[in-house]
Amino acid sequence: MLKVESVKSPKAAADPASLHKKMMQLLSSLWVTHAIGSFARLGLADAMEAGGDSAEALAKAHGLVPDRVYRLLRALSTCGIVTESAGERFALTPLGRMLTSSAPNSMKTSAELLTEYNGEIWSKLDGALAGGIAFEALKGKELFDWLHANPKEGARFQRMMVEVHSPETPAIVSAYDFGQFKRIVDVGGGHGMLLSAILAAHPGVQGTLFDLQEGIDAARRGEGGPLPGVSFIAGNVFESVPEGADGYLFRHLLHDYDDDDCLKMLRNVRRAMKPDARVLVLEKTVPTDDTPGPGRWLDLHVMLLTGGRERTAPEYQALFGKAGLKLNRVLPTAHPAVEVIEVVAADARPA
Repeated sequence: MLKVESVKSPKAAADPASLHKKMMQLLSSLWVTHAIGSFARLGLADAMEAGGDSAEALAKAHGLVPDRVYRLLRALSTCGIVTESAGERFALTPLGRMLTSSAPNSMKTSAELLTEYNGEIWSKLDGALAGGIAFEALKGKELFDWLHANPKEGARFQRMMVEVHSPETPAIVSAYDFGQFKRIVDVGGGHGMLLSAILAAHPGVQGTLFDLQEGIDAARRGEGGPLPGVSFIAGNVFESVPEGADGYLFRHLLHDYDDDDCLKMLRNVRRAMKPDARVLVLEKTVPTDDTPGPGRWLDLHVMLLTGGRERTAPEYQALFGKAGLKLNRVLPTAHPAVEVIEVVAADARPA
């Protein structure tokens, strides 16, 4: 049985001045997020990387007001994005360079999108708590339908996913013995970044990439890395999945959907998988105690964006059980935002 940790007792109340300061920090955090988004979206980080070091030079190149650009840079110096030196000169920090287009660990697109519709949906939290999905109220369509209808936005969304999740890939590959499998199906694997990394580490494994046509096309273009010998299959996980593999990957897929939709996917996998196959759900479980972590906030974000949810280990266990599966174990990785949740058939014999 899964152990549920008890919630720790709250700490003693702070003095009123400290409470007021903390509340102001929380309420004004939105200011920081939007300042970073504008800095990235307007290309100011790129301009500084190219040599611009004054508000006047940056403003002139972008048709902006020098005094206002200076005030933005001055504010960003308080959170480690830039530094200010004598003569009102500014320089990017290593953190700030992540907002440039050319940085190998760029988060530029993420900074933009998290202050566009991904930020706007939070203004609809009041209504979402009464039901419905905030993104659909904002845009009039379900997220993935909207992205499909707006290919440029779809491409930006995929870039953000790469920015956010790329650092997890080596941690996933190192945390689990993928070499035990003969064939792995990466369900909803997009351009194949994870499958490419697994095959590089375990060249004897055969791979199948299964996704909608857009994802398959991107994978064939090599956007996710080399995929030697991989079978590319376009399809819809809500209808079926490729049969006969002994490993199935679900990376950050289930959290985009409510339980009913997840059950459709999981039941399709249960029908397709070999009796001794493993289903690997690559998500981060929400702690059942007060352990720090981003999952509780990401849970609210996916609720607003798609109607999905983050789940605790007991919630996953209950969900898998309804699909004829069972949670076997949860393995940590070196990355704090992802675990390997290993799932087997409910009637599988112990290894």
